[in-house]
Amino acid sequence: MSRNRKIPYTRRIEYEEEDEQDELDANDITISVPERAKPPCPKPNTFDVIKDGNDDFSLSLTSKLLKCCCGDRCWKNTESYDKSKFPHPFRFFDLIATIGSILFFFYDVVTDVFLAHNYYSLKRWTEFGFTTAFIVFPMLVINLKSLRWYHLDYNREKGRGYTSCIVWFFRAIFTFPLMIGPVVRHIEYLYHGCKSRSATLSDEDRKNHYKQMLHEDTDAGMMRMLEAFLESAPQLVLQMYIILTETPDDGLLMSIIRPVSMVGSWIGVSWSLVSYHKALRASHNEEEIGLSLFGTIFYYIWRACEVGPRVVVLALFASQFQYYMLIAVAVHWAIMSIWVALQKPEFYRKTIDKIVFDVVIGYVLIFCFQNVQSGHTRYRAMLYYFVIYAENLVMLVAWQYITTQKSAWYYFAALGIIPGGIVIHIVVQLLYYKCCHPRSMDIVCCINPVQNYNCYQSVCHEIESNEESKADTGVNNGHTFEV
Repeated sequence: MSRNRKIPYTRRIEYEEEDEQDELDANDITISVPERAKPPCPKPNTFDVIKDGNDDFSLSLTSKLLKCCCGDRCWKNTESYDKSKFPHPFRFFDLIATIGSILFFFYDVVTDVFLAHNYYSLKRWTEFGFTTAFIVFPMLVINLKSLRWYHLDYNREKGRGYTSCIVWFFRAIFTFPLMIGPVVRHIEYLYHGCKSRSATLSDEDRKNHYKQMLHEDTDAGMMRMLEAFLESAPQLVLQMYIILTETPDDGLLMSIIRPVSMVGSWIGVSWSLVSYHKALRASHNEEEIGLSLFGTIFYYIWRACEVGPRVVVLALFASQFQYYMLIAVAVHWAIMSIWVALQKPEFYRKTIDKIVFDVVIGYVLIFCFQNVQSGHTRYRAMLYYFVIYAENLVMLVAWQYITTQKSAWYYFAALGIIPGGIVIHIVVQLLYYKCCHPRSMDIVCCINPVQNYNCYQSVCHEIESNEESKADTGVNNGHTFEV
């Protein structure tokens, strides 16, 4: 099973090797072997609420609600699970988050459609055309992509009878032409998640539903992220640009609908990054890399403060420089695509697939950071954020110098949002990695190294007992502890 927690993910996780290993382990004779003495561990984080990669608060809340509602007769309690095989059981938080994702999907689409209808009623054909294009084109892309995935799954399962024909029929109909493929994925995730906790099923059936739950969660997360960057992010820039440049009075209704639609787009983009990141970690079925409830909250704030100021500054710059903004974005897109290609991510073998992947990730990097390479990400992230922050500040200064709307209500708000968003983004990101990251206890600050840690190459390294003599003599073997 792939250990690379970057994008893109392996859509169908292969568990056969793990199942075979489980059978071999069951037949092995247990031999007691003295454990090797471990070096002293770093002091636990004061605010760390993670235990073995799971959120104890969320799990206990789930158990209490189940006991209150059905006396544990409907859902199996998480304490009875083998965490080596079920490290990320379906929780009450997952149920609420998935229902929220479905509601926000409809909220985002419906408000955008209503906004396009109002542009049509006002005979603002340019605004209507662009708004409609940013609704229809992304929906076609993501639903055709989902239909393609169903086709691959159908060919893989053909003749095995795993899924009935009626299920395949409804999957296809609701994905295309009804265009709600992401909702279908979320509903299937809920179904398999509930079945994986069912107290009436056997352990083998629960395990099968658990695996399928991970599949559907990752598929749904990928669908939502594609929809967010193809529809929500461009729509947000477009509507903000229209607000900054329009002169006609569209009335009270439009002044309400447009901000409501923009808020939905902003929430959609930020949450899509969270849900995909969370699903990607859970899909590797490793107990220690799960994302906790508090980690999810911090990660959402981090992404919201990263995407929000970026969208605002792009709209501000476009309001004064129009087509020059498109040139600047195109140059940024090209540079980011080349940068991704130079990292040589090993996800595809065909040259055309590699080029498409590099271009797609380059487009995502217009708005936010996405890592595509294994290993330490700090240097790549620092380089990316340095470029993004520099671009944001340059565009903000250029807009502030050129604009004549210095008395407008948004002038001082924009001057505060961009720098303020950068500061909040950095602070929340640091707090996430120190307090809420699944392996936060392994991330040690190198400001004041102590006897048990040797700091070099800006990476902390735990000194093994047989390496202490090398450290004392100044010998550096270059072995680092990966964060």
